Amino acid sequence: MSDARVDFGNITVFSNLNAVFPANALSVVVGPSGSGKSTLLSAMSGYSRLTAGRIRLGDRKEYLPDPRQVAWVPQGSNALAARSALANVMIGALSAGMTIADAEDRARVELGRVGLGDRILTPARLLSGGELQRVGFARALAASRPIIFADEPSASLDLAATRRLRGVLFDLRSSTTIIIATHDQELVAAAENIVDLRKPGGPYVA
Repeated sequence: MSDARVDFGNITVFSNLNAVFPANALSVVVGPSGSGKSTLLSAMSGYSRLTAGRIRLGDRKEYLPDPRQVAWVPQGSNALAARSALANVMIGALSAGMTIADAEDRARVELGRVGLGDRILTPARLLSGGELQRVGFARALAASRPIIFADEPSASLDLAATRRLRGVLFDLRSSTTIIIATHDQELVAAAENIVDLRKPGGPYVA
């Protein structure tokens, strides 16, 4: 990312941001609330635009964001309340072109991976905030996209669930580019690359 800037009207969210996000690795974006973490992820995923500058991913001279190539895990939940955890995760697999049968199989695997194997048929409206967050992450995994962006993926998780998520990220990082915004030291400790919006281009200090 070279001299990246994002403005909303006459407000500059961040500017002069320089960073490289290694391919097939886990990167975390850290910084206080309001520093632009979510905005940065949105620009990198292709859902919004930089006002100036460019984004660099791995060894590419320039990375052109394409929402069709990424899976997005929002902060909070966007689950369909009346649908089961299984049906919500199947959406990700179906978006990747899988058949219904294959999508169901994949959704079951990913729900098991995030520790929700016993909640597969539970309607989303009956799940806790932490469970809904894990459903969102499982749906991203089921989509089989080469890049995953996650905004505060452990915000509603207890320590055990966070450590389970850290293990999932660890397993994925050799085959998937993962970029998350987080305050969670468990996830920061697992990262191979840290971008600190408090000190762009500088070392991260916990």
